[in-house]
Amino acid sequence: MKLIPISAGNFHCDGGALFSVIPKKLWEKAYPADENNFTKLALRCLLIDSGKQKILIEAGIGNHFPEKHLQNNGVENENCLEESLQKNGYSVEDITDVLFTHLHWDHCTGAVKNRHGKLLPVFPNANYWCSKSQWEHSKISNVREKVAYHKGVLDFLINSGKLNLVENEGELFPNIEVRFFDGHTPGQMIPFVRYEEKAIVYMADLIPTSANIPLLWLAAYDLYPVKALEEKELFLNEAAKNEYILFFEHDFYTECATVSKTEKGFVTKKKFAWLEMD
Repeated sequence: MKLIPISAGNFHCDGGALFSVIPKKLWEKAYPADENNFTKLALRCLLIDSGKQKILIEAGIGNHFPEKHLQNNGVENENCLEESLQKNGYSVEDITDVLFTHLHWDHCTGAVKNRHGKLLPVFPNANYWCSKSQWEHSKISNVREKVAYHKGVLDFLINSGKLNLVENEGELFPNIEVRFFDGHTPGQMIPFVRYEEKAIVYMADLIPTSANIPLLWLAAYDLYPVKALEEKELFLNEAAKNEYILFFEHDFYTECATVSKTEKGFVTKKKFAWLEMD
């Protein structure tokens, strides 16, 4: 099995939104912001090559949004996913499966391309996977979250007949287990990958950056913050005990980290790039 980080570009968000009630005086020491208070974020996918299967976790943004939306969200290189795959020796035709942790615009819309108003699959040979509860929630989400879903892309995915709705936690593929977390959005499906006697956890929006590791450092994007807090505490206890490697989708500066539990709470134990992993 090979695991390869794949870039789908970058974007930004407001620092206050990324760290919610944490004062800027504290969070800006851990994660920098520019003069407009924007924090730079990555769109870091993960390719799992098991030989027969080439599984891509997340797909980035794609080319569906007007220029104003891209500027407001600081989107850069929104179409670089294919280029990143090619640099690593893969083509879009090689991808057999695309796993979406959830269906917000920055996680899944890059699996579909808009060509002169017509939607087409980016990965013509792939099946898609997301949790059933997230799919159902995307149809009834409230006004606060509704803007995070792209109806046209989601309709295209389900109408393709290739979107698989996962109902139960457990092993989805060999060496890849998924678990559901509901605090950020119902049915966020987090992959746990067994790799060379290690456990790699793709963090998605459960913990968006390494700076969000401290328990109370939640993002304002979490739909149910109390639930998110409870889930995060349980996960971090498990991650510290079992020495999980946290792989960050959105941390622009840090690909991976491990965590420790101290008298003052959960802290980052070690930060490192994927290629530096022991």
